[in-house]
Amino acid sequence: MKLLFLAFLLCYHSAWAGPFLNIDRLGEQLGGWESKGERAADYERSGSKYRSWKPEVTPMMGGGIFISMRIDHLRGLFASDDHASLQVTLDAEGNIVAAQSSMAFQGRKITSDAIHLGVSAGTKVTGVDQVAKVGTDLLANLSSKLLRENVAEPGRVTFPAVIHHNYNILCLSTGIIEPEREGLEVAEPTPLSSPEIPSHPTQEPLKVKEDKNTVRKTGKTTSLPTGP
Repeated sequence: MKLLFLAFLLCYHSAWAGPFLNIDRLGEQLGGWESKGERAADYERSGSKYRSWKPEVTPMMGGGIFISMRIDHLRGLFASDDHASLQVTLDAEGNIVAAQSSMAFQGRKITSDAIHLGVSAGTKVTGVDQVAKVGTDLLANLSSKLLRENVAEPGRVTFPAVIHHNYNILCLSTGIIEPEREGLEVAEPTPLSSPEIPSHPTQEPLKVKEDKNTVRKTGKTTSLPTGP
């Protein structure tokens, strides 16, 4: 029985490796998941109101993840809200490899091209560079298509920039979990925005002075990364 349990733990930690999205960190950057039963965040940009919903994260074959996020333009009590979707794909190494977005309002739908970023063999592209490149191309693509629709309402004109903002903080809320080669310890998750892997903190042993009413105690704890 113990052997079966140990085998389960080993498989679990092995499956744990790969990219992840820290939904709590994303919510903090949006002002907090305080709307719609803590499922969404409401905020203002350039005088208009918007709402971002907690994204859905889907594991992909090969170890990557697909992130889908909904964003609303809140137009007021007697007007229909506008809606947008944002999809971001990360590979098994945590690289941002693709992004796409769409906006829907007044019976019209504007969909960006699928923005892909290829990484050639032997070429290392940092996470921050990928976020900037794909995000800039996505914003430019959406803005150019919106311009052709002759949209004048301020909240709609700003919508591509709001989507771009959500894209940036979403990508910067992702990271990589890499298990240690030995034992069951797991390294701290490394955010894509950090160029260096932070060292794994280890708590110093707790020492208590002995007397007749106490005994010497030592302890050591090792932090495990918390998933989204």
